[in-house]
Amino acid sequence: MLKTAVTIALFAALVAGCATSPVPMTNAVAVPPDRVFAYQKETPGTGTLSVTRDSGHTGSLCSVGLFVDGKVAALLKPGERVALHVPAGAVVVGAAYHGSGICGMGAERQERETTVTGGKAKSYRISTSGDGVLDILPTTL
Repeated sequence: MLKTAVTIALFAALVAGCATSPVPMTNAVAVPPDRVFAYQKETPGTGTLSVTRDSGHTGSLCSVGLFVDGKVAALLKPGERVALHVPAGAVVVGAAYHGSGICGMGAERQERETTVTGGKAKSYRISTSGDGVLDILPTTL
């Protein structure tokens, strides 16, 4: 019981702090190919889902898994971006802390439904509040 309480307190201390700051897509660093697991090939009938993770210290020790329809498509670190070529239609995008130990004990995955149009792009950002809660929302940055 004490071990669990200490682990939770340690996690809270690691992710606590100031909320993260948006990073314009043009300033973000591309996620390396070894951390992009799906939707890498552009084919007819796909649209582009561009996602950027905010910069800042809150939650920065943990990678964030970017999910598309419940499957991990990429792992992002702060200040990184990825472009995924997803089939046109309704998709659910989500974000959650990813990894073992403290990173695996994070908040529940946050998800949003969106509609992707073939040949078009949609942009999202992953932010972290001061208390370590992730969110994924549309952005124009």
